[in-house]
Amino acid sequence: MVFRLRDRLWAIACTTLLMAALPNDSGAQSRPPDAAGPELSASGSSAIPRPLTLSSAIEIARRSHPDLPIAEANLSVARAESMFAKVPSFNPELEVRAARGGGSLGSGSEGSIELGISQELELWGKRGARQAVATARSQASAAEWGAALQEIEFDVRARFAHTLFLQDRLQIVDELAGLDRRVVVATQARVRDGSMTPVTGRLTELDLLRLEVQVFRARAGLRQAIVALGLAMGRDLPESTLLSGDIQADTLRAPEDSVVVVALRVRGTGEVLRRRIAEGRAELALADREARPNLTVGAGLTRERRSFSADDFTGEPAIVGGIGGVQSTDKLWNIRFSAPLPLWQRNQAGRARASAEVLRREAEYARFRLRTQMEVQGRLRRFQDATGIYRLYLARSSRTRQDLVLIRDAYADGRISLDSYLTQKGRLVETLLGQLEAGEAYWDARSDLESSVGVDLARLEGGSAR
Repeated sequence: MVFRLRDRLWAIACTTLLMAALPNDSGAQSRPPDAAGPELSASGSSAIPRPLTLSSAIEIARRSHPDLPIAEANLSVARAESMFAKVPSFNPELEVRAARGGGSLGSGSEGSIELGISQELELWGKRGARQAVATARSQASAAEWGAALQEIEFDVRARFAHTLFLQDRLQIVDELAGLDRRVVVATQARVRDGSMTPVTGRLTELDLLRLEVQVFRARAGLRQAIVALGLAMGRDLPESTLLSGDIQADTLRAPEDSVVVVALRVRGTGEVLRRRIAEGRAELALADREARPNLTVGAGLTRERRSFSADDFTGEPAIVGGIGGVQSTDKLWNIRFSAPLPLWQRNQAGRARASAEVLRREAEYARFRLRTQMEVQGRLRRFQDATGIYRLYLARSSRTRQDLVLIRDAYADGRISLDSYLTQKGRLVETLLGQLEAGEAYWDARSDLESSVGVDLARLEGGSAR
C-alpha cells in the first residue's frame, strides 16, 4: 500500500488560496528551487548533475568512493596469487663441493669436486591443496569487494532519501513561514487603522518567529545531510546541491521470517564470512598435507683426481727408474633421495592453528546469523511502528491543510479574532510539524531496515510496493 507525501502540493495550494484572500503587499516569499540548471562543479574529474538523482549518486559513488580501490587492489592480488598457485613448484637447489688433499703416499696429491642438483617433490596432493587455498582467498576477496559495494550503495540510498526528505521539509516549512508573513502584513494593516493594538498585533510576529526557527533548523539539517551524502558518495558536494526523486511511504507486507531469511542469504557480510570459512578449511587441508613428508630427489657428478710422482715408488727399485709421474681421474654419477625426520609428526602446530581458525570463523558466522536475525527483527518492528504513526498523520494531512486555509481566510476577512486564529492555527501547524517528524522517523527506520537486510524495500516486497 502506498501513501504519497502531499506536503508540497498542499503547501502550494495554500499559498495560492491565501494570496488571493490576503492583501498583496511586499513580503518575503519562498521560491521553489529550479528543476533544471547548469551542472555544479565539484572536486573530481566529472561534474555533479543538477538535479542529482539516486541513480547518479550511486554511479558517482561507484567511481569515486575511496574504499572501492582498496577492495579492488586486494581482489587483484588474490587473483594473481590464485593464478600463480596453478604453476608447479620448481625450486631446484644447486650443490657444489670441492676438496684438495696434501701429499699422497709421500709427495703426490689428490682432490675432488662434486656437482649436484636437487628438487623437492610435491607429494600427497600438496599442489592441489595450495591451489585450493589460493582460489578460496580469491573468492573471499571477491566477496569482500561485493560487500563493500553493497554497503556503499545502501549508505548512499539512506543518505539520499534522508536528504531528499529534508529538502522537501525545508521547502514546506519555508512556504508555511511565507504564509505567516502575509498574516503579519494583514495584522500590521489593522494596527495602523486602529482596529488592533500593537501589543496584540505582535502576537502574529511571535507566531511567525516559531516557524522561522523551524526553517532555520530545517536548513541546518539539510546542510549537514548534504555533507553526509557527499561522504557516502566519496565526493565533496556543494551546499547548493539539489536532489530529485519521488518521495513516497511504502508499507511492507512480507512476513518477518522471510525478511530474516532474505537478509541471511543476500547480505554481503554473510557471504564474506562463508567464503572465509571455506578458505580456513582449505588452509586446514593444506596444513594436513604439509604434515606429511616430502621427498627430495637429487642427482650429482663426483670427479676425483689423483696424481703420483716417482718419489711415491721408492720402495720398488724395479720400476722407479721408468716412472716420472702418474695421474688418475675418476667420475662418479649418483642419485639421492632424502626425507625429513620425523616422518609423520611434522607441522602439528600449523594443523592446530588452522583447525582453531576454522572453529573461530564458524563461530563468527554463527554470531553473524544470530545478530542479523535480532537486528532485522528489531528494525522491522521499528519500521512497522514508524509506518503506523506516519499513516495516522497522512490520513489527516489533507483535512488539516484545508482547515489551515479556511481559518486564515476567516481571519483575513475578519470573521474570527486573532486569539481564535492563533489557537486553531497553532494546533494545525503542530499537527503538520508532527507529520514531518513522523516522516523523518519513517525514513530513518526504512533506511536502517534496508541496510540491515541488504535489499531495498521495493525488491523485498517483490515489486508490489511501487
